[in-house]
Amino acid sequence: MPSTRPRIEWMDVIKATAVVVIVLSHAVDLTAPVAHGGPAQTVWQILMTIVEPMRMPLFFMISGMLAVSALKRPWNKIRRRTWGMAYLYVVWSVIFFAVVAWYERSPWIEHILEYIRLMLIAGDGYWYLYAMVLYFCIVKLTHRWPIWILFAIAIVFNLAKEPLLDFNREHLLGPGSSSMFVKILINFVFYLIGVHFKTIIERIATYASWPRIIGLVAVLSVIGIWRFNTPWTWEQSLLPANLLYIVLAVMLASTLVVYPKVRAYGTRIGRQTLPIFVVQFPFMLILQQWFKNESTLYQNQWFIAIFPIAFLAFDIAFALTLHRLTQRNFGRYLFEVPHWVARDERSKASTSS
Repeated sequence: MPSTRPRIEWMDVIKATAVVVIVLSHAVDLTAPVAHGGPAQTVWQILMTIVEPMRMPLFFMISGMLAVSALKRPWNKIRRRTWGMAYLYVVWSVIFFAVVAWYERSPWIEHILEYIRLMLIAGDGYWYLYAMVLYFCIVKLTHRWPIWILFAIAIVFNLAKEPLLDFNREHLLGPGSSSMFVKILINFVFYLIGVHFKTIIERIATYASWPRIIGLVAVLSVIGIWRFNTPWTWEQSLLPANLLYIVLAVMLASTLVVYPKVRAYGTRIGRQTLPIFVVQFPFMLILQQWFKNESTLYQNQWFIAIFPIAFLAFDIAFALTLHRLTQRNFGRYLFEVPHWVARDERSKASTSS
């Protein structure tokens, strides 16, 4: 048992850092249309370009590691990872699309038909939940396959990122739309890494040292700055950098987790990533509408400099407060799967006894 605790704690630190970077990057993207390339926005964009390869790959790698034991159980005992995740995806997609409908004021029938289509192709920010259902089911259904078959498919998807983005824009969402389904395809490889190479990932922590960590930070910073200055690479695969970030994250998190404040950060944020992740999008949509008037306030460099941090702090504080306030009432089903959705054999057995 003593050897289990540090492993869990550094995994929480990685999850916490991944969700922080995701929210920051979304906030930076939110200010881009009104910042007009000012110095503060440029600094933020360079920083986000550097850390971009770590965002979702770390999330999916940890998710794969945490899914290993569930993948060994029969289908009727893992409904929280299938029907449960699908439930959360639908609930938060409906909330987001309701906010969109309220702002656009267009006929509700058109909205419903369009939103059903978007939900089926992961056309909103909650594609992470969509991916969790899809990945788990694929790995579960193909558990008898040789490992290399799924890995080969996943690597091909990742390396084919650019043509997949073109196909997605042309046939699924249309020009100017986000490419969420492509993100699901290209991140599958990291979920597989977490599922099949859990032992190797844990072993990486034993090789952690500050010279190695500093060296990886330097290499990844150079790669990020180079990418920022070469727009033609922005839609290409980042697989080598993704893998380096996995090594860096494991080494750094396992090194820093010995400090109480870092452990507290991982426990407080890393174990509550769901509310932090899902709550951000309705607020981002509202802020996007406010920014459209291009007020001089929004173009102020000080505002642009502090906005991502302020939004991150607000999102974390609001999400964790909402989560705490809804724990003992019906609102808990915003973050918790109802018993009737994910009732499994273990639940039935405990009820009957």
